[in-house]
Amino acid sequence: MEAGKHDFSGSYAPRPGETSGPMSSFQQRTFSVGIFQWVLKSGGKGCKKSAVKVRVSGPCHLSNMVYDKAREVIALLDAGTYQGPKHIKA
Repeated sequence: MEAGKHDFSGSYAPRPGETSGPMSSFQQRTFSVGIFQWVLKSGGKGCKKSAVKVRVSGPCHLSNMVYDKAREVIALLDAGTYQGPKHIKA
């Protein structure tokens, strides 16, 4: 993690190639990942996640497509050229 760079995470996101996440009580059909920026902590040591800037969602069986779209958005955010919506459906 590097301050100023963007990344994504999702607590119920399936791993690439999986059709569902870690939820055991029901089969989820869709999931989302939040794209955030790494920012320096107030003490200057280490980084923390910013608020989510863009959310990418899609069906679990197309998880690779969601991750690929998130990586595209991250590249644009890091370059300072992203002007798209706050929520993208892949």
